[in-house]
Amino acid sequence: MTLDARMEELAAALPDLPRWVGARGLLLARRGELLLGPEGTRGAGYVVVERDGPEAFAVHRPVASLVAELLAHPALQSLFVPLENAEPWRAPLAGWREESAVLHIHPAPAELPGPTQATRLLTLADVEDLARLPAELARELTRALGHGPVAAAFEAGRALSFCHAAYRTESWFDLSIDTLEEHRRRGLASSAASFLIQHMLREHRRPVWGALDADAPSLAMAKKYGFRAIDRLSVFRRP
Repeated sequence: MTLDARMEELAAALPDLPRWVGARGLLLARRGELLLGPEGTRGAGYVVVERDGPEAFAVHRPVASLVAELLAHPALQSLFVPLENAEPWRAPLAGWREESAVLHIHPAPAELPGPTQATRLLTLADVEDLARLPAELARELTRALGHGPVAAAFEAGRALSFCHAAYRTESWFDLSIDTLEEHRRRGLASSAASFLIQHMLREHRRPVWGALDADAPSLAMAKKYGFRAIDRLSVFRRP
């Protein structure tokens, strides 16, 4: 079986639910590197690693050979696991920092208010401007532009807040927001997010808002705009 065929098989076996937006999004876009247990698609578990990024998503439970591959992966920094599956990962990932995250969805995203700031989708022609941003953010946004839409909110012609669809399935997309620190709490993030949400709704995809328990501003913003908590993940961070 080819790698693409295996990814298609694995994606078909995962329900199109918010908790799987990362794993299914990578599989559907063929952007994932597969770490498979010994029994393949019917085994104890597998991990989908973002091919050009630092994140990975665990499906089911770990086995020794799978964990060994995971620990040896050079770029991996974060592993996302449904909360009820986290316990078997704690011992093999001893030394990694574990955090809890909440997934939110909105009951009526089409009713969210529109942007209040100048906002548009970025294009590859904007890469030169992105290079002026902090290096890590510039890398993230340049990578995101290669995979899907990125909305930016502007002030005085300068892009200050960004929202992109990190992962997409048939029904959902992962909402990722970044705002330059000195320009936060000014409505820029909500403008970028609402613009992207409206854009993705035209593709019949609804937003999934993930926030760490420790990220009080993100949790507060999700609540402010009517998003509801519906699921929990554990996030393991490499030391």
